[in-house]
Amino acid sequence: MNKPEDTDRLLKMSKSTLNQAVDGLDDATLWDLRRVRREALLAGKPAVSEKRPAWLLPVGGLATAATVAVLTVSLWLTPPEHDLGTQLPPLEDLALLGDAESLEFYEELDFYLWLDDENEQEAG
Repeated sequence: MNKPEDTDRLLKMSKSTLNQAVDGLDDATLWDLRRVRREALLAGKPAVSEKRPAWLLPVGGLATAATVAVLTVSLWLTPPEHDLGTQLPPLEDLALLGDAESLEFYEELDFYLWLDDENEQEAG
């Protein structure tokens, strides 16, 4: 793992090497680099004709608010299709699943299922 001192030293060495390389460039190359950099920076900015209309932001906000309101009302008025209480495991089962010692139970689950079948056959 790199230490912060090593990272700082690497950054300083890289910066120094790059600065020395730039010092050795001729004027025509430096001018071309500046021009390309300026063009790249301007390409990221939208032109005046590409700006969004001022009314678009409030309309978009209103559409979002209306969508949220419709979803909220529809979820609030729609009754649940099934009872979630019967599908959720009891808290005791969740505690067993989180306990590392109870993993032995699941490793021997086939045995316990066989034993349960045997008990049912004897009772029935």
